[in-house]
Amino acid sequence: MKTVINICALATILIVSKANAQDFQGIATYNTSVSLNQNDFKIDSNVASADQQAAIFKMLAPMLKKEYNLTFSKTESIYQEEEKLEQNSMPFQGMLDNFMGEGGIFYKNIKANESLKQTEFFGKVFLITDTLDKLDWKLGKESKVIGSYTCYKATAEKKVIEMNIETSAESDDVKQDTVQTTITVTAWYTPMIPVSQGPGKYYGLPGLIMEVSDGRQTILCSKVVLNPENKVSIDKPKDGKVVTEKEYQETVQKKMKEFQEMYGGGQQNQSGGNSSIKIQIPN
Repeated sequence: MKTVINICALATILIVSKANAQDFQGIATYNTSVSLNQNDFKIDSNVASADQQAAIFKMLAPMLKKEYNLTFSKTESIYQEEEKLEQNSMPFQGMLDNFMGEGGIFYKNIKANESLKQTEFFGKVFLITDTLDKLDWKLGKESKVIGSYTCYKATAEKKVIEMNIETSAESDDVKQDTVQTTITVTAWYTPMIPVSQGPGKYYGLPGLIMEVSDGRQTILCSKVVLNPENKVSIDKPKDGKVVTEKEYQETVQKKMKEFQEMYGGGQQNQSGGNSSIKIQIPN
């Protein structure tokens, strides 16, 4: 009996060692949903009636539900939206995607502590370079099953910046306020998939992140294909104007201000007063 037990233990060790040594790859599909209320996107009544504002808000809802693919190995990953044949968009779709941290191609290299995001904004392609922002994860004992994978809970604190852009009915100035706040990020990871990867900027747990909630956004994995027959290709995005995250955000804020001036400040409504638009979207 002792010999049998030792042989079984040795076989288990060999199997685990082989799994850890191989070039582990996969493709995970995620669905995102965002909770946005009407106070975050508010148009002055001189510009749009309550019914019109409700209609615009209703049009926003489908934009906040998207599907992404994460192509990963143990050290690298590419996260990008699943392409659709027909996709209707509104004029401010790019802005909304930007402030929700979506859109484009996001590449990360855990070993090199490197991230690259290729995104298009107002017809121009940018390549945003940065280091990875590693969260201080606290591992919990709580578990649940997602698909066919047993997952465990982890939490972390994350600092975020909320931007409020508002035009005044009394002047042509556009007011921009930023407020830094701290949110709790909750993730569910599975050790059954031994990679420290996850959707978007999230990573750093002892297993693939299957679900993550960071305030208003929830990202849930719906499918995983491990070690596909055709080896996956993870290539760094190369096209676009190379900028830092700070430089890109300055460009976005400038364009947002121009957008507000065009559709808000300085425009006269039918009664002769200035119109105003307020957009408050968390970054």
